[in-house]
Amino acid sequence: MITILIAAAPLFLSYGQNAKAEELIQEGVELHDEGKFKEAIDKYNEALTLDPKSVQAIYELSLSYLALQDYQNASKYSTQVVNSGNKQLSPGAYAVKSEALAGMNKVDEAIALLQEGLIKNGDGFVLHYNLALNYYKKGDNDKTLEHVKRAIDLDKSHSGAFLLNAYALNDSGLWVQSILSFQMFLLLEPDSKRSKGAFEEMLAIMRIKTNEAPVQRSFIQQQMMRNKPDTIPQADKIPPLSIEEGLNRNFVYHAITSTLDSLKNSSEEKDDFILFKTVNKEIMNVLTRESKGAKEGVFWTFYTPFFSHIADSEYYDTFCRYISVSYFPESLEWWQQNPGEAIDFVIWFEKGDEE
Repeated sequence: MITILIAAAPLFLSYGQNAKAEELIQEGVELHDEGKFKEAIDKYNEALTLDPKSVQAIYELSLSYLALQDYQNASKYSTQVVNSGNKQLSPGAYAVKSEALAGMNKVDEAIALLQEGLIKNGDGFVLHYNLALNYYKKGDNDKTLEHVKRAIDLDKSHSGAFLLNAYALNDSGLWVQSILSFQMFLLLEPDSKRSKGAFEEMLAIMRIKTNEAPVQRSFIQQQMMRNKPDTIPQADKIPPLSIEEGLNRNFVYHAITSTLDSLKNSSEEKDDFILFKTVNKEIMNVLTRESKGAKEGVFWTFYTPFFSHIADSEYYDTFCRYISVSYFPESLEWWQQNPGEAIDFVIWFEKGDEE
């Protein structure tokens, strides 16, 4: 009887230590999410004193060091996770280490590492998304689009992938496609710091707003904001109008310019929100018409029918307010004054038509 008690004591103690370690890790995650990265690191280190083999604590350490831009430690701890063989945390650890390498201006090494991660872990959103980010940093739009499109195929709930897709499409001259990718991003993330810049760039593409200075682009990688200023094509020259992916872009351009001319020449003054709402509806009318027949590709099978359905619904005005809330103060005011309509739109967007 005494032997059983002695044998059981270390097991009970170990269980208690592991439970406390998990509690400390959770406290660290909450601190990290509040932007208190150093305090989070202290919690993870406490957890590791109780459970030195906790791969979760080591992984969270790497994230917080990455957020502090301490790339050496981010690389050190993410490497430990990669080497641990933990299948659940491995893709994220590859992503963290790749960002640490990129932060140390080793983008080619970051890309090679992520490709290794795909081989070892198989297709995964986070690996393709980070590959797209690193190819974007290198200015390789073809590879950026290849991997970000695959990331979107794997997870359509990640707003950042649609934002990166929109930037890369615009940089590649696929400006019509980029408009719809911007709107998908804004549907998923309407009111963040980066939403305002995204909406402003979309207005420039739609020729509603001309900027003297480039719009700043930004990304959130892991849980850290990074600003990346770029020289972005402004609305001061005619965009590519050739047929691309089965779309005659001249039709869209004509719809934009003729609508803007009509609105600006009317006796009643129109603000930028009215211009956006009206021009966007005309773009969708063109795309709906052009989508007739056997059209292939995600632009025709996903984006166009998705936004055409919204444009033809009773929620179109609400949709325009929703995605412009970070840019137009009157859109934010509208949402505050019409909470019932706002809730109805969100429910409809999430659940679709009852029929």
